[in-house]
Order: sequence, then structure tokens, then C-alpha cells
Amino acid sequence: MNESNEDVYDIDTASVPRGDGIRDLTLTDRWNTPLGKPNGGYILATMLRGLGEELGGGDPLVASISYLASPETGAAELRTRSLRMGRRVQTGTASLWEGERHVAEMTASFGDRAGGETRELGSPPALRPPAGCIDPREHGAPGGGLFDRVDYRIDQVPGFFVGKPSGDPTMTAWQRLRDGREIDFPALALLCDSFVPPVVELGEGFNSMTVQLTVHLHRRPCPGWVATRLTTRHVVNGFHEEDCELWDEDGNLVAQSRQLGILL
Repeated sequence: MNESNEDVYDIDTASVPRGDGIRDLTLTDRWNTPLGKPNGGYILATMLRGLGEELGGGDPLVASISYLASPETGAAELRTRSLRMGRRVQTGTASLWEGERHVAEMTASFGDRAGGETRELGSPPALRPPAGCIDPREHGAPGGGLFDRVDYRIDQVPGFFVGKPSGDPTMTAWQRLRDGREIDFPALALLCDSFVPPVVELGEGFNSMTVQLTVHLHRRPCPGWVATRLTTRHVVNGFHEEDCELWDEDGNLVAQSRQLGILL
């Protein structure tokens, strides 16, 4: 039986409580990168969902994850711990283990979003509507794994796709979960780390792997596509930063992130 993307996302980010803050889960190959490893955003979404269920608090507000070892598909264990259950903000940690391997460590805060001032000082990327954009899979983008789970639309074909990197490590794209599955907060965290790293536009040898990633989750997006802006401005001693902004189709900033990557 073929599963819809909605089923796949729910199944693949689920974990089962064992007691004492420990949860069992399985990392699948359905979110693998072209390197054959589970995508870092997928790992973050799974850990964020499991920790949120353990804390029983509000919506996730911020999460910071360090990737400690290369993940493998298969059985894993999530070890969670509450740090503080405040009136407005609840904070905890989650550790991902595969056997004796400590794969990732995350700290996240959850809270109630009701009330408070909202003021937007930025603007979304200037993209054509998704229907008028290009499906990158028709222009050499890889398939399988993550690229079968997330839909992408781009304004123009990036230079590195055709062997001519532009030299400008900036990318914009529309993203959504395949089959139009509703984007919840863990999925927003996933989409902060689900597109090609813009540093590849600097040329050969400029691929990367995430070392640390922090996401700020502002609001649930309206139904539809999510506009994505990715930039790298600093490459130092083989490491680089990558900034991401996610905007919904109503022009609201829904999430943003910064990560430290290491060049491969």
C-alpha cells in the first residue's frame, strides 16, 4: 500500500514513550540526503516533536541542535529531560542515541504565543508565484529520499546545477511537504535545513555538512507554499554560516535559522 506524504511525515517523526523521559523511534531512509544519511532537519523535527510531547507544554519557540556523529537509519533512542517549567516558557533537552553512539543533542523552549506585540521589519523574498516557477527536478536536481518528501519551486536554475556556480551564495525557493501535508512547527524546523546549501554557488569543493543549527519558530504558516531565503556571507577556516528565513504566502515570517556548517 502506498502511503501519502501526510502518513509518511507523521510515522517517520513519531517516537513512543518508554518511561522516565526515554522514547523509542526509527530513523528511516525516506528523508535521506544525496550523501545517503538522514537529513539534519528531519532529525531536528523528530527530536523536537518527541521533546514537546514529553514536556506537554505549548508550541516550540526555539531549538538549538548540535550534530555529534553521522546518523544512520534504524532504531534509535531519545533521552529527554526537563530543565525548567516556567509560567510562560518551558525548556528541556533531548539526546539522540543509536546504540552507544551519541548522534545529536538539542535544547528547546516551548511556550504560549498568545498576546504581545507583533511588528515585522523585514520582507519576504521576491519570488514569482509557485505556479509560475520551475520544478528543479526537471533540471537535474536529485530524486529519492528527502527530495521525494519535499516539493520545491525555484525562480531560476542555480548556476551550480549546470556546472557554472554564480559566485553568489544566495538562494531563494518555494518549499512545502509533498502532497500538501499541513506544515506544523517541527516541519518548519525541518524546512529550515531541507534545501541545497547556498555555499555550493562558490564553486567546486564548497559542499557542506551542518555542525550546529538554531531555529526560531514564530508562527504556523497559512496553507500553501513557504518562501525560503538562504544566504552565506562568511567562510572562515573551512567553516561557514548559513542563514535561513521562511515566509508564508500571506507574507508572514514563520521561522528563521542560523547554522554553522563545515566544508566537505
